[in-house]
Amino acid sequence: MASKTIRMSIDVPITDHKRIKALATVEGVTIKEFVTECVHEKIYPENIPNSKTKKAIEDIRKKRNLKKAKNVNELFKDLGI
Repeated sequence: MASKTIRMSIDVPITDHKRIKALATVEGVTIKEFVTECVHEKIYPENIPNSKTKKAIEDIRKKRNLKKAKNVNELFKDLGI
């Protein structure tokens, strides 16, 4: 089955257009690709953190339960990786 597409048109303030264009350029994509990716992230939220991940993020923000290591190998060993 062939993929069907439609054309969409939106009006945005010039300052928003400039910012979108700059962000797309930084990422090395077209404005269309940039906007499409942003929309996909909103309508198909794939990376919703579970409760364990949310707790880990909160711990990091509050600087709790942080691991310290002298180098990557020491950190990986401590983490069991």
